[in-house]
Amino acid sequence: MYKRHVGRPRGGDPGETRRAILDAAEGCFAASGFAGTTTRQVAARAGVNVATLHYHFGSKEELYRSVLGAVAREDVPFLAKGETPAERLSSAVEALWDFGAAHPARPRLRLFQRLSGSLFSAGLLDDRRATLLAQTLAETGVTTPLPPDETARLILALLDGALVLVEDGHGSAIASRAGVVAAALRVAGLL
Repeated sequence: MYKRHVGRPRGGDPGETRRAILDAAEGCFAASGFAGTTTRQVAARAGVNVATLHYHFGSKEELYRSVLGAVAREDVPFLAKGETPAERLSSAVEALWDFGAAHPARPRLRLFQRLSGSLFSAGLLDDRRATLLAQTLAETGVTTPLPPDETARLILALLDGALVLVEDGHGSAIASRAGVVAAALRVAGLL
């Protein structure tokens, strides 16, 4: 007699099930933060039972870490073009704005993470956007008031905050995008 493990997927593609759970979790964590999200909510949104969620991720904490890791490792289309440092930084911030606007749950998720100061902060320290932005700042040769990695994280906090405000209907996307670019230039000491 074959005994099934509770929560093990019955059929279909386990990778697809895992991806559906991660997508649902990203949306739930972005909407309510870690503390405000339950595994039941994530499972319902993913169309699986809680046992299946736990089969794939073990716990809510591991699921959250997986979501943060996936977001931090995402492939970010990034172009820093232009001749002057200000043009390069502006184009980089605009590209990051466009990417964030196309994935509205991610800026909110990142803001929740920054504000929580939780044990999971290490998941965002490897944010690919920050690495690319810090590299762009370093390559321009400009001396920023803060080290390039700190300047990049500050710019991204401004960017994510503005994206969340626009997503919530508080302001124009065009004006907010221009404002974030101007703020980034100011933070980098280029204005």
